Amino acid sequence: MSLPAPVADLSWTWDDGVRVTATSDPHSPVLRRFFDGYDRAFILPDEREEFDGFVQCLALNETHRNAYSRRHCEVAMAFEDADGVLLGGANFLAATTAGDAPAPATVALNYVYVEAAARGRGLLRRILADVRRTALSVLGLDPDGPAPVLFIEQNDPLRLTAEAYAADSDHSGLDQVDRLAIWARIGARVVDFPYVQPALSADQHPDDGLIYAAIGYPGDAVPAALLRDHLQSFFGISVLKGEAEAPGGPAAQQLAALAARADPVALLPMVPALARLAATPRPNFDFFRDLAREACRHGDQGTGA
Repeated sequence: MSLPAPVADLSWTWDDGVRVTATSDPHSPVLRRFFDGYDRAFILPDEREEFDGFVQCLALNETHRNAYSRRHCEVAMAFEDADGVLLGGANFLAATTAGDAPAPATVALNYVYVEAAARGRGLLRRILADVRRTALSVLGLDPDGPAPVLFIEQNDPLRLTAEAYAADSDHSGLDQVDRLAIWARIGARVVDFPYVQPALSADQHPDDGLIYAAIGYPGDAVPAALLRDHLQSFFGISVLKGEAEAPGGPAAQQLAALAARADPVALLPMVPALARLAATPRPNFDFFRDLAREACRHGDQGTGA
């Protein structure tokens, strides 16, 4: 049964006075407030979404609420202190899962940032907790029920050119490997699948320089069908923005590979691979996931929890 669109704007305040606002409305000022910080945080050409792209994605809440036989909602969030200073932001796509899935929903955490002046306060964990609760709420699920699984893209330090590595690290104030270590402490694990982000627009290119990772999945491997459903929603709404992909494009190839796959997709801890990177900054691997798989195969220590 088709459900009505979610409430456009939500707001609440943390005990320490931080004000959180969330919207599913492409015309809401919350989207512009989120974009203020986003525009400073993300600079690499093929990872950047322009403001009009976010407007397109949120507009699909009207037309793609029940696409692919699942319920969806694209959301932007802003986090400000009591004086209105922006602390961070998040943009994500929430989608329900099949009834036999181990989690009620998946979340494509498209972008998340913490402003440089606000780092070191544990804000990222708190933002992710609010993302989870908000995702359940906008999907019409119990916000205090079982948590959704988060999926995220991260720069692969082994795929970045030296110039891109330096430019992004200098701009953010965080080395690429140090950034992965932060996510490893939060529990991110590498999805052992040859992930490629389709181009975000006609003027951009597909990106194979990203690690795809999961946070909060209860097992050591994700069913191929669950990952396929999640990527179908993410590619169709957040990346392609409701437009058809050219035949044989990277989205179609990945979805077909997962549809044909019987075995689940392993989730690999990051810490062993990060330890190898610390010992050998330029290991002989083309992708971080290959390094992570090799480190696990040889029993390197570290869980990332």
